Amino acid sequence: MRILLASSEVYPFSKTGGLGDVVGALPEALAKQGCEVLVVSPWYRTLKALPPPLWIGDVTIPFDGNYCQAGIGTLERGGVRYAFVGHSDFQRDDLYGYDDDLKRFCRFTRAIPQVAARLDFLPDIIHVNDWQTALLPLVLEHGWHLPEGFPGLPSILTVHNVQYQGVGDLEEVLYWLRLPGALRESYLHHFGSANALQAGLGFATWVTTVSPTYAREIKTPEFGYQLDGTFRHISNKFSGILNGLDTNIWNPESDPHLPRRYSVNNPEGKRENKRTLCRHHHLDERLPLLAVISRLAEQKGVDILLEAVPGLLAQGWNLFLLGSGEASLERWIHELSATYPERLASFIGFDEELAHQVYAAADALAIPSRFEPCGLSQMIAMRYGTLPIARATGGLVDTIEHQDTGFLFLHPNPEGLLWAASLAHRYCDSPTWKAMIRRAMARDFSWESAARRYYDRYHAILTAVDERDIPLYR
Repeated sequence: MRILLASSEVYPFSKTGGLGDVVGALPEALAKQGCEVLVVSPWYRTLKALPPPLWIGDVTIPFDGNYCQAGIGTLERGGVRYAFVGHSDFQRDDLYGYDDDLKRFCRFTRAIPQVAARLDFLPDIIHVNDWQTALLPLVLEHGWHLPEGFPGLPSILTVHNVQYQGVGDLEEVLYWLRLPGALRESYLHHFGSANALQAGLGFATWVTTVSPTYAREIKTPEFGYQLDGTFRHISNKFSGILNGLDTNIWNPESDPHLPRRYSVNNPEGKRENKRTLCRHHHLDERLPLLAVISRLAEQKGVDILLEAVPGLLAQGWNLFLLGSGEASLERWIHELSATYPERLASFIGFDEELAHQVYAAADALAIPSRFEPCGLSQMIAMRYGTLPIARATGGLVDTIEHQDTGFLFLHPNPEGLLWAASLAHRYCDSPTWKAMIRRAMARDFSWESAARRYYDRYHAILTAVDERDIPLYR
């Protein structure tokens, strides 16, 4: 089976969050199952690739009422071929956050079929991810000037976070993508604007999201961000597939970042990791350590955690906070660190080595997310024998068993977090706690099973696609 995966980021070359992690791991897992995989992503100025991709030439892209040029660089890794699209759109300091983001990724979307054709790669199925590439199924159905073999190819869209949708002017998007005007009344149209994610929902052959619980949640107004009705409407072609974890990178038995490695059968090294971290950051190693490793954002419920800090300290926890994000939350953390210097340590920013060390050192990890499509931090924590204390939402529900491999609380407020933290503190360092750690560390979150579910979905799509009656404008 030949699979083209398109994504705005792919680890280790580019990453801002979980999307990069998923598209970094899934292709290699599919390759191990015998698939031929091409991943297409932008060639950012900040691309982390040594040696850099091999430049093989330019392609001509139909775009913005005319044509433009983009370059292609390729490399191979782990049995997967990667193609990076070079254009001035991506020669910037950050991956996202610009006023012309929608236009930039419309151009990238239009480039994907041309790049694949230039590489002589005609896929059986195209897998797109989030709003940045969600317009490709629409282009495959109705776009002019597609390479031979690409019109009407089956596609699958994975929604990693419905909060981000790619909204812009409807007429501009039709013009940029060189699409017929009749599509004004299609799924592209959402309350008078173009909505890239909704277009993908409507035109993709199948839609997945990154956990079964999140698939149920986004059909409701609370979690659907005004697309809940669309998700309900496409229920017959929509499912949740739980993400996996790269267990080669996240493995306490072989992790090069740890002062001492350990395993489920030889757990003593975890205590030394805690001792080292606490001494370096002037925390009392005798107290249980509750960590937060997170993007500092409202979605992640970091404000809930910060409001709960006095109560958590009163329960007997020490705290370690690692992350970056909203300036107001960063300032709040600095203030708390100054107020409780012997009980709360923090690092504002992202430090890969430190993150590994905190996962290994902490007794518990707080994840008070308001919503969490899948989440990787709870899987990492459990693999490192650090029990998650998490809001019962999304993939957190699908991966944590309450009072068996972690602790769940229902209400997204400080009182809910404090209730679960109090319960965890009561068990801490007891025989029950140690048994929970063993069960958590024994969980299999590898990509092998997740990749098999994707493979089965691809196969089902290809088996059924010739029998489907797909209307012209949906």
